[in-house]
Amino acid sequence: MQISLITSTLLTLFVSSSWACSRVTYNSTITDGNRITTGRSMDWFMTTNASIWTFPAGMSRNGAAGANSLTWTSKYGSVITAMYDAAVVDGINSKGLTGNFLYLANANYGTRKPSLPGISVGAWLQYFLDSYATVDEAANDLYTAEGREKFQVVTAELIPGTPSLGHISLTDESGDNLILEYLDGVLTVHHGLQYTVMTNSPSYYQQLAIMEYWLPIGNQSLPGTRRPADRFARLSYYNNVTAPSSSLEESVAITASMIRAVSVPITPSLPGEPDVATTLWRTYADTRALKYFWESTVQPMFLWIDLGDFDLSIFGQVMLLDLQVSPYSRVGNMKGKFVPSAPFPFFPVGGS
Repeated sequence: MQISLITSTLLTLFVSSSWACSRVTYNSTITDGNRITTGRSMDWFMTTNASIWTFPAGMSRNGAAGANSLTWTSKYGSVITAMYDAAVVDGINSKGLTGNFLYLANANYGTRKPSLPGISVGAWLQYFLDSYATVDEAANDLYTAEGREKFQVVTAELIPGTPSLGHISLTDESGDNLILEYLDGVLTVHHGLQYTVMTNSPSYYQQLAIMEYWLPIGNQSLPGTRRPADRFARLSYYNNVTAPSSSLEESVAITASMIRAVSVPITPSLPGEPDVATTLWRTYADTRALKYFWESTVQPMFLWIDLGDFDLSIFGQVMLLDLQVSPYSRVGNMKGKFVPSAPFPFFPVGGS
């Protein structure tokens, strides 16, 4: 059965592709008290107009899904990266919960159910960063007491002709991980310390089956293409064999080395593979030190943000770091570079 699943999944990969992103959770081991650092790449076929925001606790939120939109008030402050000032795709909150939104071509959130509160796909990740301190808290609050999902993710085309589809990973200071995917309209959940790697299609359980094939032979051979399943196998192998670290700086460097190793160079679209995209930027988040690192691959820009430099309490204010500026002004610690701003509205999906 396992061999059959692996074989069928590998065949599927040769006839499908998706936009490429990769994510990893790195554990320093006991040499630095099991420091947990996450890293991710953002690969996209056009500029994302990325911006970085700080959001305080106490914000009133609306899921931007039309009628019966989910509403909530943020319990925790956060630092996030937004695409097009419309969708939250990455971030860390004041308790060290990190979140990553990655493209998933075969995601299916199901037909809109008017009885369920709706949330825009652009607000989905922010909901978790606003609401939970740990992965376990989030995992235990996905369903009602009757076993029903608490809300429904709703999507539309943020970019005309491009479906806004994805899955989410969450990690906390303990190294616990939560992977959330909607397949055929049903939420699928992977929760545990072992779920340290995520890429794109196919679905996560198929990725895990492929990994079982590659891990035992990783010292002799690894798949080398830019396809999501190949990156999943390589990143899983790197994370299993990489060295321990003894400091924040070393943990970030090791995490960065793995994410850079599965990034896609600046390249035009390949014939027959229009969905293979260049890596545009990468992030690294330290869940203990509450530091958030951001690097561009298309400009000389590497910056970091210390959450302790900002008032993320209910008395704080929304702050914006514009990245569409000279890259030389976006190197190093960004304390003092943010400016007050009104929060952007989440990508509205109209409840359709």
